[in-house]
Amino acid sequence: MGPGLMQAMKILIVYKASGLSDNPFVRLLAEGIRTCGFEVVCSAEEFWNNAAAYDVVHLQWPEELFGWSYPTAEQVAALRERFRMLHERGIPVVYTRHNTRPHKGDAQLAEAYRLTEENADAVVHLGDYSRREFLAAYPASRQLQVVIPHHIYEGLYADIGRNDARRRLGVPADAFVMLAFGAFRHDRERRLTWQAFRGLHKPGKFLLAPRLWPYVLNGSHHRGLKRLAVKTLYLAAHAIEKVLHCRITSSEGLISDTDLPAYFAAADVIFIQRTDILNSGNVPQAFAFGRMVAGPNSGNIGEILAETGNPVFDPADPASVNHALAEAARLAAAGHGDENRKYALEHLRLPQIAAAYGRLYQQLHDTERR
Repeated sequence: MGPGLMQAMKILIVYKASGLSDNPFVRLLAEGIRTCGFEVVCSAEEFWNNAAAYDVVHLQWPEELFGWSYPTAEQVAALRERFRMLHERGIPVVYTRHNTRPHKGDAQLAEAYRLTEENADAVVHLGDYSRREFLAAYPASRQLQVVIPHHIYEGLYADIGRNDARRRLGVPADAFVMLAFGAFRHDRERRLTWQAFRGLHKPGKFLLAPRLWPYVLNGSHHRGLKRLAVKTLYLAAHAIEKVLHCRITSSEGLISDTDLPAYFAAADVIFIQRTDILNSGNVPQAFAFGRMVAGPNSGNIGEILAETGNPVFDPADPASVNHALAEAARLAAAGHGDENRKYALEHLRLPQIAAAYGRLYQQLHDTERR
């Protein structure tokens, strides 16, 4: 790839312009791709208003196209028309497949997912499981299928030691800490986490699940008595955490980039609480911190965990969950977390992931010019 050509290429990543959320995946990826010499703009508005000005359009979550609201039939029709225009003008579309289907939604959002999948010139999968699943759903597909794994978040978080992290979070220094990080999407994930923690036979065990409790102290959209009730429920849960040997509340809805490294540094094992999911950024995150992971044997998660010797479980089988968590604890004590960190540094660093996207953009661009 010649540097002059790379600098001339304009890439539109369809994502909010600020790139600020509890998931830094896109904003860091955009920075990495810029380092490769591409001009990168992150915007959903540009997709609707100025997409023809770019050499490649790169979609992430279809929900982003509609401001994370359920689209109307008219908006889905507009999306179909936008794809038609991009194809007519020879502007390649890349789609990174984060989800098999929307976590929440209706028939219109499902149709937006279908349109995105079928109109992408290249589909990027975060693991080979996703590639195989996609080809099973679209056996006649002639799209370019590429596996580019989820990058780690290098340089984003400050270094912090285990003891300092536990002091900051108020976790006992000698506890065995199980971390379940991120949002809990439904009660099944809460029950799975509680049952796993109760079934863990470790003295001095401590559950760190900062967003398990569905209420937060600050930022509630409720008013009046409802707001008071939410705060009361939060304070009641927070008050009994010491009795339950856990930290399950968070005063804010999101964990800041400043506080996040303390949670992973304080943990002994990371528990992936998802019951049915394709990907989880918590897996590469845990690897980067040198932590053991126990997660569901599904999607790309089960694939990478099995490949790296991290235990997997069937969320519907409590015995399977208990066995995987106990095995993760054993491997953590044996120092296997260091192997996870080595794997992350060898396979999941941002520069190599960004370069893989750069090669894909170049390949698509060259193909369209022929």
